[in-house]
Amino acid sequence: MGVHLLLYWTAADGAGRREAFDALSDAILCLGSTATSRWTAQAAALRRVQAGGTDDLPSVRTAASEVSLHRVSLSDEPEQLLLLSRAAKQVLQAGADMQAFLDRLALYKARGSLQLEGSLHSLGDFSISLARAVQAPQQDFLGLALDLCYQPLDDAALAAPLLQDLAAVLQEAAQAVGGTLRQVADGGSGFQLPATFGPRHRAVQYVLLMSLLQAGKELVGKGLSVH
Repeated sequence: MGVHLLLYWTAADGAGRREAFDALSDAILCLGSTATSRWTAQAAALRRVQAGGTDDLPSVRTAASEVSLHRVSLSDEPEQLLLLSRAAKQVLQAGADMQAFLDRLALYKARGSLQLEGSLHSLGDFSISLARAVQAPQQDFLGLALDLCYQPLDDAALAAPLLQDLAAVLQEAAQAVGGTLRQVADGGSGFQLPATFGPRHRAVQYVLLMSLLQAGKELVGKGLSVH
């Protein structure tokens, strides 16, 4: 699946969102990429609504009567559903049918989510996803996200220089319209993750992205900028 680098842009920089999106889209196309498909992602905060009884997910069991999870789904990983527990420091990787199972249990309810929708581009050994991010259910615009992937490798350290070079090109495009792209930290040190990069690492990235974009929206509302 390759190694992924996640970048984001928010309106806190003062640049217009349409201008920023168009500049990044043009830069991606100028690299010689081809738009291959529609791309979506979602990160949702889940709250436990039924206390007591035995948890069906032992790895997220805690002494508290209410357990919080994050759920991540990605259109380029259609067979995967990822559940992240900060308390247990674990990311569970399950089949997409796990969502139906959770719905039947009625133990968790979504309390807001980050939804991304855009396009997936192919560029040799790289893929680039550019998407607009909104907060659901309000549908408030939060920013833009770029998911860069170097497909031949699953070693993050080896892939990093190649991904950073690509990110630098896109950074120039963002800065040309008064914006700045920021990198989402891998966040893996806080979780029990495999040594090689995989879907669980991506889940952590997207939960962090959700927090960062929501924080950026709050700062915009206060007339401040993100640094």
